[in-house]
Amino acid sequence: MAKRKLISEPASFPDLTIIGISSQLKDYRLAFHINRESDLSLVKNSDLPVFDEKDEKLIEYPIFTFYEAERRMNYYLIGNNSSTNKMIPTYRQADFIFMLKGQPDKEKVLALISIFRKINGIQLVFTLENEKIKNLEGIMSDLELHMVGKT
Repeated sequence: MAKRKLISEPASFPDLTIIGISSQLKDYRLAFHINRESDLSLVKNSDLPVFDEKDEKLIEYPIFTFYEAERRMNYYLIGNNSSTNKMIPTYRQADFIFMLKGQPDKEKVLALISIFRKINGIQLVFTLENEKIKNLEGIMSDLELHMVGKT
């Protein structure tokens, strides 16, 4: 009898906006420049462990977070690079992933992209399509598990 494998469709995240950033800046320098140029206050957290299905191990990525209470928005700046691979291999050109979780208005997203483009040391800023990220569901569950108890 042939084996059957259950393939689940990746969950859509309507409250998630993802921006890719290509930059040679160190993670702490990028967070500093973003904080200085915007109204965010990103803070370094312990590294985010993400399960890599290909290598079947946890790989840690640097993460900076900020919670905006009045808008109920979470902001995450996550490094996309590890010593061995990328967290989101579909977007290899992104050195960092900036996530907005909540219901951001279009103007806020465009304003952040504009701010990012003005920072010296950033070569490219672009929005990512959630549907093209195959491991998004796993990344989001790892992120939520990591953030439990850190607020």
